Amino acid sequence: MWNKPWRLAEGFLIGAGLIVTGLSLQFTVGPVDWSVFSFPANFVVLVVLLLLIGIAFVCRKRVYAFRFLCTYLSAIPALVYAVALTAVMGLTRQVAGTQPPADFLGITRMLSFWPFILIYVWIAFILGMVILKRLFPDQNNSRRWYHDIPFLLNHLGLFVTMVAATLGNADMQRLKMTVSGDGPEWRAIDDQGEIHELPLAIQLEDFRIDEYPPKLVLIDNSTGNPVGGNQAETLLIDSTFISGQLGNWKVTLRKNLDCATPTMQADSTYYEVLNASGAVSAVNIEVEWHPRKMAKRHYTKKSGWVTCGNYMFPAQMLKIDDQQSVAMLPREPQRYVSCVEILTKTGKNIKTDILVNKPFSVDGWKIYQLNYDTTMGRWSEISVLELVRDPWLPVVYTGIFMMMLGALCMFFQSGRRQSSLPRVSTFNT
Repeated sequence: MWNKPWRLAEGFLIGAGLIVTGLSLQFTVGPVDWSVFSFPANFVVLVVLLLLIGIAFVCRKRVYAFRFLCTYLSAIPALVYAVALTAVMGLTRQVAGTQPPADFLGITRMLSFWPFILIYVWIAFILGMVILKRLFPDQNNSRRWYHDIPFLLNHLGLFVTMVAATLGNADMQRLKMTVSGDGPEWRAIDDQGEIHELPLAIQLEDFRIDEYPPKLVLIDNSTGNPVGGNQAETLLIDSTFISGQLGNWKVTLRKNLDCATPTMQADSTYYEVLNASGAVSAVNIEVEWHPRKMAKRHYTKKSGWVTCGNYMFPAQMLKIDDQQSVAMLPREPQRYVSCVEILTKTGKNIKTDILVNKPFSVDGWKIYQLNYDTTMGRWSEISVLELVRDPWLPVVYTGIFMMMLGALCMFFQSGRRQSSLPRVSTFNT
């Protein structure tokens, strides 16, 4: 062991040493606190890493350990450890970066787990050494420079992606902003509840929700729960609905109002169309006993209004017998959008719509539709937006693009080599 030349065994021992060192740091100083690596600390770390790689490369002929880092005998063990730790991360439920690990080792916060970090630093160091070795080959190397372009693009792209994604994590901001029509808002809060003043302000012009059609369900009068529990049968009242079967009951639609308000008429409640704040979905239905099987039962028809209720009006059910009633489930949002006006310090004045899964980008910020006042539903007067800023993301994308370009170059280079091979013909005699 440790006799020159070093083999895979020495490479695995180096990795084991990094694992032990990482566990010692994990138990003594705790998980890695990425907040201390925010700019300019992460830039200083990057410069130091590049200097160490350069010094190791220059001294590789004098220090055998540095020369060993340029070989596949060092890269293979590093990749094995990295794959193993990544597999553990994939098989373990990870907690948010703002929460402490859920286990005593810390593998439930793998991105702050010291052994994981040290192994990936080892891989980055090996990548840097290999890249420099190809950029500055030995004098007896007869390879032409353009033969190394795919290799350099792949490895340099991977190095850039790894380092930028890791060091840039501390500079990423993920904030929540609650906007309304009362005036522009330029303050947002982070996960710790701290307030941040932003270089942009947002004012809510309008908030709209498109909802799925209402659904009717049978309710057990004694418990107030849907008949069948989680497997309860529902009836969708869409624009084409006329009549349908709900359990052993036939439901016929008499009137369907998307926005209505109740009015009292004699001893009953009647609903009228009114598209204003507080309006509720209401359907007037007729219900009669109509079992799927051939059983017979004497029963008179019941008719009336059914609503899902909201923050202003209570839900209304139609009692059809002593055991059951017909109720409307709360309507589910299909699409909600915030119409906002964005003002920036750079002088921009933008009016745009922000939808779920369709963010808007301005001055390095991505603005996502996150939530709204669920108690008021479609009549919500506020909108909750998420603002994300990651200044290192363009660098990460550059690394990914380099790897894709390197793969494309390898494809064309392989095709050129095959076309240059001599053709051999065989003839049957």
